[in-house]
Amino acid sequence: MSGETESARIQVFGADPRHAELEARELREVLRGLDGAQVRFAPPEAPHATQGAKGSELLTPEVVLILTTGTLALARTAIKAWVEVRKSRKVRVVHADGTVTEFQGGVSGREVKALREGQGGKPSTGSGDRR
Repeated sequence: MSGETESARIQVFGADPRHAELEARELREVLRGLDGAQVRFAPPEAPHATQGAKGSELLTPEVVLILTTGTLALARTAIKAWVEVRKSRKVRVVHADGTVTEFQGGVSGREVKALREGQGGKPSTGSGDRR
């Protein structure tokens, strides 16, 4: 497999176009840290002619990155780790063969804090409960 490169389109979603762009820039920097990975923004798609539309394509809460790397497995691991940090993060990876992999954010920081506080900081006791 030496010398082979793989490419994928990475769709980064956000609450609004600005949020999506910020998230895409952050993910791009993470992926650039991978050995041999090249990441760039995809050129904007040609707008679809819609009667009466006034730039609706500018309001899409999605930004597309193009990733070229020696191994997508490492990139998928990095994407998954990045996405899981925030519940609001959502990424769709479209592979060259058409396969689609989606990642949705995990538990938010507030939820983790609430879970920890719900336990009161006490370790749970298993079979020590007597009635």
